[in-house]
Amino acid sequence: MLVTRQNVLRKFWYAIVPIEKLDEGPFPFTLLGEPIVLWKDADGNPCAIRDRCCHRTAKLSKGFVENGNIVCGYHGWTYDSGGACVRIPQMEDDDAKRRKIGIEAFRCKEACGYAWVALEAPLRDIPDIPEESMPGLRRINQFYEVWNTSSVRFLENAFDNSHFSYVHRETFGQFENPKPSSYEISEHEWGFDARTEVPIKNPPESHALTGTTEPETIRYLSNNYYLPFTRRFGCSYPGGSYPYDHQLRDADR
Repeated sequence: MLVTRQNVLRKFWYAIVPIEKLDEGPFPFTLLGEPIVLWKDADGNPCAIRDRCCHRTAKLSKGFVENGNIVCGYHGWTYDSGGACVRIPQMEDDDAKRRKIGIEAFRCKEACGYAWVALEAPLRDIPDIPEESMPGLRRINQFYEVWNTSSVRFLENAFDNSHFSYVHRETFGQFENPKPSSYEISEHEWGFDARTEVPIKNPPESHALTGTTEPETIRYLSNNYYLPFTRRFGCSYPGGSYPYDHQLRDADR
């Protein structure tokens, strides 16, 4: 499926970039084939508009942020969070505003430490992540990097526990036991929840995490899928460090 041709996908929220990266200045991103630029306004809120100055089509992401607005690095045309051109240095300010020049702006807000963008009116809100409001927990952004694959292919791999025996055979995968564990799946309006229990190898490097020194143990996997490309992943062990996942499992049942 070529996602850029599926117009309905424009009606969902997407986590684009860790919010702290916007402290570095304008951030370019291509979402569903749409070139956008993100930055923070004067109040620290994320903003997103088309990455194209309406003057000479220069990329606004090559410019800079000034007083919460984004400034084109070519001739200085300046845009607010709504995409309106609020300053043209070569004109009087009132003349620039009267022209009502602007660029398409997109819905953008912060959640779970990320700037999220929806290209059109979203069909549903950003998925709720229970851990965000659970006491005693903190968020650690593990990494942010480019993967040269499609979202569909990524999600397919995320729910595929038959690759463990081969891809992860040097760590936890049981090479001699390639048969995948079955999922318990429950559907909801915007996706599904999938639970499974996978037998794994437990090398010494994993003992502190798994809570046992036995050569094998069980990994409880909790996958929550939300349309179209969002996944919440939970992983815990019978004697491990993440008892809250068991609480969530019990609550969901």
